[in-house]
Amino acid sequence: MRKYVIATHGKMAEGIRSTLEIIVGPQENLICISGYTEECPEPVAEMKRIVEENQENDVVFMTDLLMGSINNNAVSLMSSGKVHVVTGVNLAAVISLVMSDPGQDTAEAVREAVESSREMIVCCNEIKEEGDLEEDF
Repeated sequence: MRKYVIATHGKMAEGIRSTLEIIVGPQENLICISGYTEECPEPVAEMKRIVEENQENDVVFMTDLLMGSINNNAVSLMSSGKVHVVTGVNLAAVISLVMSDPGQDTAEAVREAVESSREMIVCCNEIKEEGDLEEDF
């Protein structure tokens, strides 16, 4: 089993979860960490707790900013081999990961999610100029 953790500065994680659950429904294996808020002033303690409580599971942290403190904290937990960290999280990556085949290797699921989410970041003005926007939608 996998545990998914969206960990961000502020309440971005909760916003992603809210939108995700509108699209794909409730997610029991998803935890949000809204770092440096009143609810979670020290996110590293929460991150460590999640890893310790899920030693038998893969834990996939999805963080907001490469080299940010939240991401650095998640990276510091990777030594077990069961912790995976994706940064620059967006809704496309989260959907791809939570909808991935539970039997699929976690590292492969993460690679696929990163690749597919990269393809979803586009400048629609450029697509429209190429005449492809109407065809794609």
